[in-house]
Amino acid sequence: MRAALELVRRLIAAVWDPQRWLQALTHNLPLKLLSLAIAFGLWSFVNFGERDTVESFKVALELRNLPPNLIITSPKPDFVEVQLIGPRTLLGRIDRNRLAFPIDLNGVRPGPAVFRLSPEALVLPRGVRVQRITPAQITLELERVAHKIVPVRLRLTGRLRPDFQIVETKIAPEMVEVSGPASTIEDVSVAYTQPIDVSNVEPGIIERELSLDPAAELVSFSATRVAVQLRVEEVITTRELRRVPVEVRNARSNAAVTPGTVRVLLRGPKRLLAEPGLEDRLAYVDAGGKQPGRYRLEVKFDVPDGIEVLSIEPSQVVVSMSGPSDRLRRR
Repeated sequence: MRAALELVRRLIAAVWDPQRWLQALTHNLPLKLLSLAIAFGLWSFVNFGERDTVESFKVALELRNLPPNLIITSPKPDFVEVQLIGPRTLLGRIDRNRLAFPIDLNGVRPGPAVFRLSPEALVLPRGVRVQRITPAQITLELERVAHKIVPVRLRLTGRLRPDFQIVETKIAPEMVEVSGPASTIEDVSVAYTQPIDVSNVEPGIIERELSLDPAAELVSFSATRVAVQLRVEEVITTRELRRVPVEVRNARSNAAVTPGTVRVLLRGPKRLLAEPGLEDRLAYVDAGGKQPGRYRLEVKFDVPDGIEVLSIEPSQVVVSMSGPSDRLRRR
């Protein structure tokens, strides 16, 4: 009995020995503190990671199985906001780029169609659930797709020089099919190209490949680009010169002309016919090799290159040439 009491006394003395406790606490203190920190970190990770939290996600809308004869004419959101609740560790594993709301349009008809966004449509990890969807439903306006054939027209900008003109225009293809909402297609009667600026063009052939300007929203053409060819030439016009004097060239003696003036009609580029000095030119007849006498000669008129003489009226004049005997008789 005494031995048992002595053992108990020694145990109590060992337990309540401050020096022993201090030595036990300070032995390998850095290692013990590191172990304590690791244990606390693991405890925090497990407890906070498993605690539910709320996080917002932008979820894309995927429209599927739209009938080929219908088109969506109303604005539609590309994303909806979804609030998910669940453990933070699970929310962090969700791939935001792959999260999407599928909307099945199979069987819809022209007119408004309302679709409720069901939480069950989202594929989420086990333990994560949907708390809120904003908006909870979307409304789409659908319309029948129409088609028709329209001509292609070239659009020009700028002002062509007054002495130039477009004499030929070619477009390939000349006709295109236009497709879009039936109500919009009714007002589309032509497809216009992107404009060509003709302010500084020169005579010749101009070739371009041009896009078609959008006719309206949601409207498309069967061809996105067309080939265009323009042929530009100078403006050809006529000019009449009245009472043009007629001179006699290469005459061996004095000569008189009857009538003394003619009318000349010219044809050529507007630029050349407008040049100054053209009206000062003289018509003429060639009396080379003619003896004194009376002759009916053809009237000629010299013009610059590029100008054509259409007519001279009268085309012939009477030329009277006198010899020395005629001069003596007059004396």
